Amino acid sequence: MKKLLIFLLLFECSVFNIQCSMAFAQDAMKVLDITADRIRKAGNVKIEYKASIFAGATEKASSTGTMWLQESKMKLETGDINTWYNGKTRWCYVPSANEVNIDEPSKKEMAAMNPYTFMNIYKKGFKMTVKETVLRGEAVYEVYLRARYAKMDVKEVYIDIRKSDYQPLCIRVREDNDWQRVSILSFKGNLQLSDTFFNFPEKDYPKVLINNMR
Repeated sequence: MKKLLIFLLLFECSVFNIQCSMAFAQDAMKVLDITADRIRKAGNVKIEYKASIFAGATEKASSTGTMWLQESKMKLETGDINTWYNGKTRWCYVPSANEVNIDEPSKKEMAAMNPYTFMNIYKKGFKMTVKETVLRGEAVYEVYLRARYAKMDVKEVYIDIRKSDYQPLCIRVREDNDWQRVSILSFKGNLQLSDTFFNFPEKDYPKVLINNMR
């Protein structure tokens, strides 16, 4: 009888843990679904951010910048380089050298530059949980994603999402041993951006050296 009671107790604990894990996963998925939907509805967006790379707890490099997004199109301005991408062609202008490099990157390569890539990847291949915490003095949902398969490029992701409006405030990604962190400093949606906004304005740089690598 004693062994039976112990078995039943262990069984109930196991069922409870499984149910809790499923509930956490469902709650995390719900938070990300709402977040992704609101970002999509924001349309054309402008994001100011700080990006950092860490080896353990040590920051190896960091930069700040401004990014504009329109579906797959992107414009990116940092202190060292400005990038335009119209969905096919990418122009990378280096002010210090007064040259622009032109190529046609893969979608995977461009996705690595976009802090909102998680909108397309979180539904497949990840275990996820969510908890409530505080970031920069604001109440947030901290969603944690862990890769199910060793072959996946992205191993772990933390996404801090403000509870009041479901805006991401920080995204941390681990691929190998290094972590990348993107802190969202400001977010503006529903902007009016033309298609040519994402093309390099060559007429504004009449003396630029062009390296066409397509």
